[in-house]
Amino acid sequence: MNKQSDKWNLAFRASNVLIGALLGLALIYVIQNEVNWSVLLGALTAALILAGINVIKVRMTRGAFPNSNEGTDKHVLKFCFISSHILLGVLFIALSILNFLGVEEVSISILWCVMIGYVLINGIVIIVISRK
Repeated sequence: MNKQSDKWNLAFRASNVLIGALLGLALIYVIQNEVNWSVLLGALTAALILAGINVIKVRMTRGAFPNSNEGTDKHVLKFCFISSHILLGVLFIALSILNFLGVEEVSISILWCVMIGYVLINGIVIIVISRK
């Protein structure tokens, strides 16, 4: 592939996602005579996010990020590996303790908050590690 089409690869994928969702919705409309709007809105959201990331990636200058050495990369990978395993261990222990205490249902929103918190804290620590 040439360089120009290689730059806009994500935007091309986004358009394919949107076309595939529209074809799928048309097929479902022909078979069941109903339209699921949530599928269209989800595909549109995904396509806009992918296209936005691609535009930012293409327009960003090459000198915006500092070069990192192999030691820093090794430390970042080691931190990501260890922190993800620690998070999974803590989640399993917490869920088993809740199970022993008799809690039968755990809200999914609490689990999502834990995951988003993990990603935020992990990102901040990786930025700190990569700056050193």
